[in-house]
Amino acid sequence: MSPNLQTPPKPVLFLVLDGIRPDVMRSAIRDGDAPALGAIAERGEARWDAVSVFPSITPAATAAIATGEPPSGTGILGHAWYDENEDEIVVYGAKTETVISTGPIKVLHNNVWRMNRDDLIAPTIFESLDDLGVDAACVHFPVRRGPHEHPVRMKTVEGYLKGSRYLSPSVSGPKEYFLGDLFYSTEFGTNGRNGNGGFQRAVGINDEYAAEVGARLVAEKTTPFNLVYFFHGDKVAHHKGIAAQRRHVTKLDGFVSHIMDAAGGVDEFLAENAVIAVSDHGHTPLLPRRRFVNLARVKGYKVSLGSRASFAAGADVVAVPNGRAALLYLRDASKSAGVADTLALRRGVDLASWREDGWVVVRRVGREMRFKPGGGATDRYGDSWEISGDHRALGIEVSDEAVHYGDYPDALSRLWGCLASSRSGDVVLSASPGYTFGEVSGGYHAASDHGSLHREDSEVFSIACGVRAPEKITEVAPTILAHFIEGEKGDVSPSSVAEGNVR
Repeated sequence: MSPNLQTPPKPVLFLVLDGIRPDVMRSAIRDGDAPALGAIAERGEARWDAVSVFPSITPAATAAIATGEPPSGTGILGHAWYDENEDEIVVYGAKTETVISTGPIKVLHNNVWRMNRDDLIAPTIFESLDDLGVDAACVHFPVRRGPHEHPVRMKTVEGYLKGSRYLSPSVSGPKEYFLGDLFYSTEFGTNGRNGNGGFQRAVGINDEYAAEVGARLVAEKTTPFNLVYFFHGDKVAHHKGIAAQRRHVTKLDGFVSHIMDAAGGVDEFLAENAVIAVSDHGHTPLLPRRRFVNLARVKGYKVSLGSRASFAAGADVVAVPNGRAALLYLRDASKSAGVADTLALRRGVDLASWREDGWVVVRRVGREMRFKPGGGATDRYGDSWEISGDHRALGIEVSDEAVHYGDYPDALSRLWGCLASSRSGDVVLSASPGYTFGEVSGGYHAASDHGSLHREDSEVFSIACGVRAPEKITEVAPTILAHFIEGEKGDVSPSSVAEGNVR
């Protein structure tokens, strides 16, 4: 072979396993209950301390995965936020009561159309791959904006399109896009009346369906890049706890095995394909009682809370819970420190953070520190920070010009990556272990939740074979782009792609 000829890059299968804790996955592999995922780890590499974004909540995390940007760079801060321009709460989806209180059609619009079309401000992996001439497929992943239009396929939804101010007749996505019966670019016989799973399959929240489509994509070598999303492990943890999630991983592994079997089995699949499997966030068990932190009252301020919250009724604060994180929007931003001081003392609030004169300020257990990028000490990820105040406010140590994180992994970058966006509001809260702020409807999960800065919510696993296992979920998209740019030579680092040094 001529030395000037590059080896074509292997096709990539990218698996996102929503909400699976790294210790849960590691235990399942160690005990032989996840042989397919274990084979990927054994023949490649695994990271059990990779890091999500903050808030560690699904829309923010999946947007980061799909773009390589933190929430400030994607514009997606959580499953709900307050749009000050439209004076309304935007809900992308959550518990049933939240969907009902917001309006099911409006939530469908926000999740399927608005989030990708209007609110996402960074290019996706699908758009970037298309620029390289690489076709892609997406199965059920919520952040999927791409250059191809896909019409609505579901007759019941088509009926709403006539005269609806919310729904549209199509969405933009990669070349192959599948979301239950709503959208499918190829008829595999698993859609509509021929499919299994009923209503949940129809709206794209059925993992068995996702595995069937993923298997067909791999067997038919439809596209060089396939993203398959499995959501149910997150739901299991929310409702039944971490032990139930551990049992569920065996079922998830069966779905992964089914996809690899479509290519001839584990050996043949891994010989011909690269694969990455990640979770988007972790989970923290909730206390059996007194786990809910109600933000309806803040001493000295009038609070508007709920799916219809706004400043219209004279409120000083619009509070938007996001699981174990909360975004607070103030009529007068100069009051941020006062609101943060008040809430940082409340049971269940671990820390409060806000912007002040170019710094991010953190208040926790009576301690305060502030930081901003540039100069000063460098952390394990290569980011440098100017830090002042009491480092114990974030449980970090600084020695020999190096930042060492404790219970809040990559805390400086993740807080900055949230608060640098005006959409985050003025004060951001992170809940103490065992507690949750719930959702805008006032409801909250029974067994476990996520969203906070704490490691239990924030650490994720990253397993890869044929490519590097990313240390952060924001490194996933650059890693995949580097793979397709340089093939198996790997001469271009993911960081250079993320920084825009490779076009």
